[in-house]
Amino acid sequence: MIRIVFFLLLLIACTAVKSQNIYSALRLNVNNEYKTKKPLKIIETNSFYSSLGRSINKNVKIFDAFGMLISEERFDEDNKLIARLVYTSDTVRRLKLSRTFERWTKFGANKETAFYKYDTKGCLIETVDKDVGDHIIRTSKIICNDKGFPIELSLSDGNNKTFGKEIAEYLYDKNQVVVSVIANDGRTLTTDTIDFHFHNLNSIGNNRTIRNSNGDMISWESTNFDGSKTRYESEYTYDDEGNCTDEVIFKVTIKSNGKKKRKIDREFRKQYTY
Repeated sequence: MIRIVFFLLLLIACTAVKSQNIYSALRLNVNNEYKTKKPLKIIETNSFYSSLGRSINKNVKIFDAFGMLISEERFDEDNKLIARLVYTSDTVRRLKLSRTFERWTKFGANKETAFYKYDTKGCLIETVDKDVGDHIIRTSKIICNDKGFPIELSLSDGNNKTFGKEIAEYLYDKNQVVVSVIANDGRTLTTDTIDFHFHNLNSIGNNRTIRNSNGDMISWESTNFDGSKTRYESEYTYDDEGNCTDEVIFKVTIKSNGKKKRKIDREFRKQYTY
């Protein structure tokens, strides 16, 4: 995946909160769960490979009759429930209205609810996060351009004190967005380029990205934090309805003799109930 810098981690040391940013705002109402027939339920089994071996987690997602996500439960390797997300939605405009996030850790339970506000065109303009006592934790205010894409996002805490801002510039011909993190004193802390193919699957972000006939990436290049490049390739399996049931991602190394070596990096499996 293209390198994404979540600016809260740059602005607040050791924070663990979930927060809105331009990337998450872009993805909020984009359906990445299925491509064709609407499911009632999806069970996801996700495997991640490293030098320490394989780690596995599971997600169970429930959908309404309109194909919109109602809830998601997340389980760890021991099949223990560690988080639950519950959504309310506007099924006519296909927009999420709220998301309640519950999480259980060894330090205890935590529950937050995000409320989403839109303009008359359906563009996200504000997110308000509240705790279990209905107290405001933080507010994200968003300014969108004439195409409905967020170009500025500012964060404030429960006391309405601003503590971070992102600005975005869109390269539509490349299907990319350049996101910059701005400190309160106006300094640019970091700048990152992100692909947003999920808004136009027929678009090719750059000449290093290749997609199959279903619009899924089968070869792409990622930029690491040190500026180096990593190449990836994916293989897909689809069910009779055309929805993806298995995606295997390989990390690719090109040897000095020009030969290619692939090593499995991640695998995502989906079991659909229609």
